[in-house]
Amino acid sequence: MFFKNLAQEIKDVTIPLYKILIPFIFIVKFLEEMGAIELLSKFFEPLMKVIGLPAELGIILVTAIVVNIYAALILFINLVPSLDLTVAQITILTVAMLLSHNLPVESAISKSAGVSFWFATFYRIIGTFISCWILNVIYSHFNFLSETFVMTFTIDPPEPGLLIWLKDQFFNLIYVFVIIVVMVTFLEILKVIGVEKFLRRVLSPPLKFFGISDAAMNIIIVGITLGLQFGGGILIKEVNSGKIDKQSVFLSILMINLIHALFEDTLLMLLVGGHYSGVIFARIFFGLVISLLMLKCYQKYSKFFEKHVFDEKLRLLPEQNKI
Repeated sequence: MFFKNLAQEIKDVTIPLYKILIPFIFIVKFLEEMGAIELLSKFFEPLMKVIGLPAELGIILVTAIVVNIYAALILFINLVPSLDLTVAQITILTVAMLLSHNLPVESAISKSAGVSFWFATFYRIIGTFISCWILNVIYSHFNFLSETFVMTFTIDPPEPGLLIWLKDQFFNLIYVFVIIVVMVTFLEILKVIGVEKFLRRVLSPPLKFFGISDAAMNIIIVGITLGLQFGGGILIKEVNSGKIDKQSVFLSILMINLIHALFEDTLLMLLVGGHYSGVIFARIFFGLVISLLMLKCYQKYSKFFEKHVFDEKLRLLPEQNKI
């Protein structure tokens, strides 16, 4: 019975996620080939100066936003050595990439969970620039990390060719499936041995502080550890279960939009030269502060969010009980 239920869980998580990932893989590739990244980077160039970065770095951030962090790192390695940058500026750039990467796919996952695609997208972009502007003000005021950045990280560029690209995407999808199998199995084992109940008791107070019920625990754990892309299927399944109230779903999605994939992505940004003060502490701090502000906004303007930001799926979820 355990393995039968496990197989059904894996199926229920994988299929909705692949319905999002597969089309968006080709949509993003099409946009990339049509020059959308270069066009968007022109728009972002003046915005880069707001967060203390040269305009030339705009294309790196836009590539992270539209494609993913790994594609942006190819440009990072080729472009950064030609510029005279400080460790503070590299840290701000890496924080911006962490907060706003892979937006088409991850906003589509948020949409499948009931939150407007465009709201999720602009929420992260605005949150990114506000956070990085504050971080730049702090670094500049205290003259912190003002030493010149020296590149020590290298990465091999992908081989050119459509067939090679298709092969890479195929193996990426297999990798996503493996991660799903491992995570779903892990969560099912936690249920069987009773650890899930213990985690709910432990996490309930901090989640309550952010207006999230402990029923959304799996969304938070999977999102923070795996991220929206790998954990998206579990997120969608949890929402579709109808057991989590609309406020908790909305606020947990907003939280993990800013704080997710804390292990893999964080380690990668530290390796390329980002300082832990920004990559770890500032990112988490700003994500939590913005999440708390969104709780206050939701409590005051819940009708507005339900009308303009929620889709029908989210509107039909139950109201939150007193937690």
